[in-house]
Amino acid sequence: MSQKPTQEFGNLLVVMGGIIGLIYGLLDILGWGTSIAGEFSILGPILGPAANIVLGIVGIVVALIILATSGMVDIPALKMEKNWIILVILGIVLAILDAYIPGIIVIIGALLTVV
Repeated sequence: MSQKPTQEFGNLLVVMGGIIGLIYGLLDILGWGTSIAGEFSILGPILGPAANIVLGIVGIVVALIILATSGMVDIPALKMEKNWIILVILGIVLAILDAYIPGIIVIIGALLTVV
């Protein structure tokens, strides 16, 4: 059975959000992030000077979980049940980890898979 166009577009947005989240994580680790994590991030003041590295590593792991859940990457240890609520929660976690745009893209994609 074929999926609706909105579901296909939602799956595409989830995959795009995961890939962009990987890029954001790599940029955070390299210190080229979109913002200075120590000043503008939600978790920056808690983590201190290592905020960029910690947020980058955790962001990469969350992005890999999103890609594994969507079926784009085959990592059995990270794969969860493909459910829209799980993808929404992962998108929120990605947005909290200083990757706002990929997080919003994943949330919108997850909501479109429900329609």
